[in-house]
Amino acid sequence: MTAIDISALEASVEALIQQQLAAYEAQLREALARTLAKARPAAQRRKATKPKAAPARRASSTQRRSADEMDAFAARLFEAVESSPGETMAVLARRLGVSARELERPVLRLKKAGRIKTVGERSRMRYYPMARAAA
Repeated sequence: MTAIDISALEASVEALIQQQLAAYEAQLREALARTLAKARPAAQRRKATKPKAAPARRASSTQRRSADEMDAFAARLFEAVESSPGETMAVLARRLGVSARELERPVLRLKKAGRIKTVGERSRMRYYPMARAAA
């Protein structure tokens, strides 16, 4: 082979590589265009069918209790604790027919008043009545 043949060969190889790259780039562009075309209608459907969610409203069962109602509820809770000391909030809630969440404030009232004490943490917390002072 001569020097002219090698340069012509290099030029033809370079041209073939450029043609392959151009063909590969065209295939990639077509695949990307197809993928985007599929994705756009799905995104538009999601936007059209999912309006913004309205802010959550409180359930009607979570109305605020008056101070008298809260005192009466705390007294019921204290009776439940006295009748079965060492129970968890879940058990006490079932016994009173309310959710455990509804017992949080009455428990705080009773603890601040020194009528009950707690032992344990979180779901393992147990509730005990405090001994009444002799008069």
